[in-house]
This record gives sequence, structure tokens and C-alpha cells, in this order.
Amino acid sequence: MVKIFIGNRSGVFVLLPILVVIYAVLNLIMNYHVSSPVSGFGFYGELLREDSILSQILSPLLILMNALLLNVIFNRNGFMEKNNYLPALLYVVGKSYFHSYYFFNGFGLAETFMIFALMQVFKLDQNSDGRKAVFNAAFFAGIAASFYPALVLFLPFLFLIVWILRPFVFRESALLTVGFFVPLIYAGCYSTVLGVPIQGNSFTGFPTEWKFPDLYVITGGLLLLGFAAISPIAQKFGKSSIRLKKLFRGIIWMLLFYTLLCGFELLLLRKLDAPSFIIGWSAFFLTYGFGVKQVRQFPRFVFYLLLIFSVGKFFVSFDF
Repeated sequence: MVKIFIGNRSGVFVLLPILVVIYAVLNLIMNYHVSSPVSGFGFYGELLREDSILSQILSPLLILMNALLLNVIFNRNGFMEKNNYLPALLYVVGKSYFHSYYFFNGFGLAETFMIFALMQVFKLDQNSDGRKAVFNAAFFAGIAASFYPALVLFLPFLFLIVWILRPFVFRESALLTVGFFVPLIYAGCYSTVLGVPIQGNSFTGFPTEWKFPDLYVITGGLLLLGFAAISPIAQKFGKSSIRLKKLFRGIIWMLLFYTLLCGFELLLLRKLDAPSFIIGWSAFFLTYGFGVKQVRQFPRFVFYLLLIFSVGKFFVSFDF
């Protein structure tokens, strides 16, 4: 499976919907990840119950769209010399460990809009007018924060990522600030008029679900794959273009923010779904560990262990 996704064959994308559907159907039958009685969409309150069939259909579709978007970003920005479709596969398998894969809520929508935001940021370069892209990126990030309010903390990181790709321009920075707060002001008015409670699960956007075996396995797997990718990334970074180096730095800032967000979520909200934010953007680095022409054995072995556990958890209890 890994080998065909590394090859430059876009037809492998037909396998992704099959894999996404398998996970969704298994959870529907085995009820491993349990729906929350309260489905939160941030400032918008409870728009859709998690235990509804529509919720369990929309969420896998969102996962599939996110996987495709992340892979488009990876290939269009030349992270590798040839197109590579492994980031989408890593995202789908990695996300299957988390609650937001199976139920549609504000947290999942927030991740999608954060991907849209970074797609706009990656359009920036040194020589062209960046006002439109900066405003759009901030606007999408603001929408994401309206669904998952903890993402308000992302604003200073968004400035840093933009300034990596562009020199400081006051007008662009002003547009970034305005773009970020416009959807939040609208969402605040919506919640005030309709009396949406600004507290609890209805506000934070996802339920409390403690799946420690899953968290241990996916964390360990990502660390092992990250270790395997260190040397290939160092080689790539040494001979990559200035722009690609800037994109790498931007993703590093993204991962740093999401890591801090995990700590914030765990300590203050007592929830554990935020690590799933890391999956998509870490795939940009982890892909290098698998090699280019020939698949390296150790990363492939780790990936298949993650794949086996992600499916096996529905049938065998790994609680410890």
C-alpha cells in the first residue's frame, strides 16, 4: 500500500474513500468511539447532534476532503521533486485514532478552515502583492476560531508564518487583523442574539473522550516515523530552494502551535482531541522518512503497525 502511494500515480486516490468508509462503518457497527450527547460548534452552539446519521456521514467526508487538500498543498508547493500521495494516506490512518474522525462537530470544521488558511498563506511570495492572500488566510483562521475558540491563540503564530514568507507590510498586517476578527465578531453577535451558552462542550466543540491506548500508539508511531525522517529531511533542507525552506519553517511554527494547544487543551479543558491537529502537518515531514524511489523498511513496518492497530482496536480491547 505504501509503495503505490509514493509513486506518481494520482489514481491511488480512489483507494482513500474505501479506507475512509471502512473506518466509518467499523465504528458505526462496533461503537468504539461513542458520540457525545452534546455536539459543540463553538460560538454557534449545537448545530447537529453527533449521534445522528448525518453527523456520521459528514465527518468522514470532511476527513477525505482534508486529506486531499493537504496532499494538494504538498504537491503544488514542490515538497518533493515528483508528486507523492503518501501525506493523504498518513492523514487518514492517523486521524482514525481520534473522535473527530467519526463525528461531525466544530472541532472537525475548525481543522478544515485552518487548512484553507494555510493554503492561502502558501500563495505568498516576496515579489507579488500579498494583501488578498493575507486577508483570506486570516478570515479562514477566524472562521476556524469561531468553531473552536481556543484557536484565537493562533493569531500571533499566523503573523509569524506570514512574516516568514513576506517582509513586514503594515497594510497587510492590518488586513490580517481585520480578517481574523470579522468572523469572530459575527459569531459573537450570533451567539449573543440566539443565547448560545459560552461554556462547556457546546462551546469548546468536542467531547471528553479518553482513549489512552490509542494516544500512546499514535504518539509512539509518529515519534518513530519522525526519527526515521530526520536524515532525509536534513538532506532535503540542505539543497532546497529558499522558498521551500520558508515553507518548512512555516509548518514547524504550525506544529509548535498545535503542540502548545495540546497542553492548553489537556490542562484547562481536560480533553485530548487536539493532538489530531498535528497529524496532517506532520505528514509533510514524515513522508520523507519512507524514501522516494524505494520504500525504506523501518518506516513501512511502523506504518503497518499503526494501520493494524487502527483497525484491530475495533475488534480487540487494548485497554491497559
